[in-house]
Amino acid sequence: MRALLVRWANAMRVLDPRFVVQVPDTTRFSAGGVAAALVGKANCISFAREPFPSEIVAFKRIGHPLIVIPVARGSFATPHGTFALAIYVNRANSIHGLTLLQLEKIFAAGASRPSADRLTWGQLGLGGRWATRPVHVYGMEPKRASGNPPGIVNYLDLHVLHGRHWRSNLRIERDSPHRSALAAIVQAVGHDPDGISYSGFGYGTAAVRAVPIARIRGVPYVTGSAAAVATGEYALEREIYLGFPATAAGTLSAPACRVLTYILGQAGQAQIAGGPMRFMALTSVQRGVADGQLRHACRTHIRTGTGAQRSTRPAYFTSTGAIRIVGYNDMRWMLEALDHRFTRLFPGTHFKLILPGTRSAPAALADGTSLFAPMGATFSKSELSAYRRQTGSDPLRFAVAHAALDPRAKSSPLAIFVNRANPLRTIDMRALRLVFTSSGPITWSQLGLRGAWAALAIAPCGLAADTALGRFMRTQLLGKRHYAPGYLGFPESRAVLRHVASDRGALCFADLNQANSHVRVLGIRLAGGYVTTGSRQDIVSGGYPLDRYLYIYVHASDHQGNRLVCRYLRMVLSNAGQQIIGRAHPGYLPLSQRQRTGERKRLSRLLCSAHAAPEAGANEVVPRIRTAG
Repeated sequence: MRALLVRWANAMRVLDPRFVVQVPDTTRFSAGGVAAALVGKANCISFAREPFPSEIVAFKRIGHPLIVIPVARGSFATPHGTFALAIYVNRANSIHGLTLLQLEKIFAAGASRPSADRLTWGQLGLGGRWATRPVHVYGMEPKRASGNPPGIVNYLDLHVLHGRHWRSNLRIERDSPHRSALAAIVQAVGHDPDGISYSGFGYGTAAVRAVPIARIRGVPYVTGSAAAVATGEYALEREIYLGFPATAAGTLSAPACRVLTYILGQAGQAQIAGGPMRFMALTSVQRGVADGQLRHACRTHIRTGTGAQRSTRPAYFTSTGAIRIVGYNDMRWMLEALDHRFTRLFPGTHFKLILPGTRSAPAALADGTSLFAPMGATFSKSELSAYRRQTGSDPLRFAVAHAALDPRAKSSPLAIFVNRANPLRTIDMRALRLVFTSSGPITWSQLGLRGAWAALAIAPCGLAADTALGRFMRTQLLGKRHYAPGYLGFPESRAVLRHVASDRGALCFADLNQANSHVRVLGIRLAGGYVTTGSRQDIVSGGYPLDRYLYIYVHASDHQGNRLVCRYLRMVLSNAGQQIIGRAHPGYLPLSQRQRTGERKRLSRLLCSAHAAPEAGANEVVPRIRTAG
């Protein structure tokens, strides 16, 4: 990468001889640049890979978090360089394509049980004699002796596994004096009809085949090729970065901003092509994203000028015209699929998803940097107060999906659990409120048990009162009453269930999707005698009282934003939109027809009455949002 840095430095010196960018030939790898920057010997690090988590932590510890901006793309298949990744199967395997979500399923560990890491080709779509055959996953060691992963593994950690652990039965290939691990992986798959793994396109052999990849289900699979990587269509391409320690103000220094402004400009991007590593310029969309990051990191150096005309474009637009959405990370898959449909219905729109978690959404909605707020919970009391202070109004909330029964989902309906030895089978909501809010002791006899159980005290427990689920239970299901004095709170559902399994007297609430064989789920008795244990049918129909929802919150302050939100939410609440949600990972459940109708009526009454427009898919087109570059 040094040759590219030298070209950029020389070009900037031609433009201004007083501005000097030094590119010493003292370090060969990114790790060397990190070490030099940590001790103050460098203030810019070139990354031919993504920074390691340990490197991010190291800069935070010294009070100067690392700001990393993409500046170029890796090659298609340059040996020993930063190249796009291929997913290889044996030539005998007929699988026609895989999505990124399926790759996560292939490479990541399952649940806590080792058996959850067993995977068959039938689970990936193959039939016939392949359906029951096991998937043999090959790869490099997830971590080296240094504690850091190899660069390619780090890329997969971030972009495919999303922080999950690698599967326990990964078949590891290592570097040897005569053969690299990447070559060994491909050779192993070539000898194993059930094998699959990743490597570079330059390592392919006649015994293997690169599988076409789709970013999400429902879009065309893209075969990895030089042309597909060059256009940015192929999903497993890689990027090159520059990293700078932040100033005390948390921004980039003025010289760093100047360097990056040149590199991300037309002249800087034109310098990339033609080098020995065959790096490529960023696509227009990638440049727009990088430019948005740069503008934020250089905000203290942006000159507005007295009397200069201020842009009236809302803050939720990025510099390329992408619509920024900030919020819940577990809604990523449904939002990607919904955004894809919206873009097809209204050409010219595109979205930038920034999804660190539910609690990132309220502030972004309040300051206008997110068009809407996808959330896995309602606003907390403090978030609502802060929103009101900043905007002078309340946000509008629309339910868009039910919580999920899939154990991989972060948002689940709640359930009431007891020890397996407990003979109780059902409970009603009145008794439930009594157990969790009574100021005095409650015994099992009060719930109808006799014999040895009658005098045993009930030990209520669940999620801690200050957690999101603890607050939900108290405000939504317990009438806002405080928990009983003896209530025992835990930080997560798995801890709750471990406690229930060990305490015969426990009666506790936790996520339904974490249920296991060591505990029992109590049925909830409803009016009329119907008992529900949280089946899919009961949840979707709205008949399960411990259900939870996913939401989209809306700030209805700017006219153009209302038009976009109305179109988007009409699409989400349409039958087609709900089908998309029902198919998306990790299994959030669609609203019932009655609920969809109710939410659409609320949408029309509260937000869209002034924007009476055809449903998404009609002939009306939203104003064009142009992409820079």
